[in-house]
Amino acid sequence: ALLVVPLLLAFGIAELVLRTAGPPPAEDGAAVPDSRWLAVTPSAELGWIFPADTTGIFKSSGRPTPTTTNSLGLRGPGVSTDPDTRRVLFLGDSYTFGWGVPDSAGFVRLVETELRGNAPDVPIECINGGLPGYSIYQQIRMLDFVRRHTEIHAVVATVSLANDPIDEKRIRRFAPDRLADFGYDLRDPGSGTARLIASSRLLTLIDQRTTHLQFSLANTGGECRDLADESLRDLAAACREAGLPLVWVIVPRAQEIRSGSFWKRALNGATEDLRAHFLELADDLQVPALDLKPPLTEAQAGGDVYLPNDAHWNEDGHRAVAGSLLPVLMETWSGIR
Repeated sequence: ALLVVPLLLAFGIAELVLRTAGPPPAEDGAAVPDSRWLAVTPSAELGWIFPADTTGIFKSSGRPTPTTTNSLGLRGPGVSTDPDTRRVLFLGDSYTFGWGVPDSAGFVRLVETELRGNAPDVPIECINGGLPGYSIYQQIRMLDFVRRHTEIHAVVATVSLANDPIDEKRIRRFAPDRLADFGYDLRDPGSGTARLIASSRLLTLIDQRTTHLQFSLANTGGECRDLADESLRDLAAACREAGLPLVWVIVPRAQEIRSGSFWKRALNGATEDLRAHFLELADDLQVPALDLKPPLTEAQAGGDVYLPNDAHWNEDGHRAVAGSLLPVLMETWSGIR
């Protein structure tokens, strides 16, 4: 009682002060889309996707990305109808999409160029099925979506240690038939915890100030990891059933590769455990997996491989990724030999 009563009193006083300070800022209502930027559109099947056959600038949080889409609404050139063409589908989020760099400089297009050079007699296309914000669950939906439109012969899927596990938890609130309603809230807005926080000015303030920490802890926690496991197993099963060779690419947190503040690097140990877990899962499922931490660390020694003040790769980073991925893909995929 001696401990709890003073804490409750302090909480009550802080809550009273915040409430007497005036109401919180009013919401401005629904955001009006800015026509200067190319934006994704809601999709009940995928969650969101770009408009088909269009060109524009994707805002990319201050790193404007020139983007041209094909008939599928995916970044890159059109998909040919040639039945002899061998196609690799790349699945993932903003890293696969090529956040902040031209399409020609992204690792998907760099790998395509190298594959064509190594197998000049084989028509090869690489389809960029990566969209910013996509979860592993959405990668499975994207695989189904693309396969309905064209034949695929190999799959490369990225697993981002920075946010894929927690994205699995968030997307499951809307799966399978409400993906177009997706929201990025850390917790279900209708949950008791969310309602309790919303009812208190002090709890709301604390919640807002600790969002990054809550995000990072949840991302490396057991619940989110298990959900990611489930989707990775489903993706491996879908490829195995379709006879598609699959490669996983493990994407490190930027704080594992370049220097940063103590707090940004504090969770590297938990991230390392997450990496080891996914690599073990890949071994159990007999899925070839490429850990990008070693090649990116090596490339970083020669200069920054990330965009300034951004966790995404610059053109040097994409070259390092493509260079390390190419031999793995060539060894895995018999369609180019």
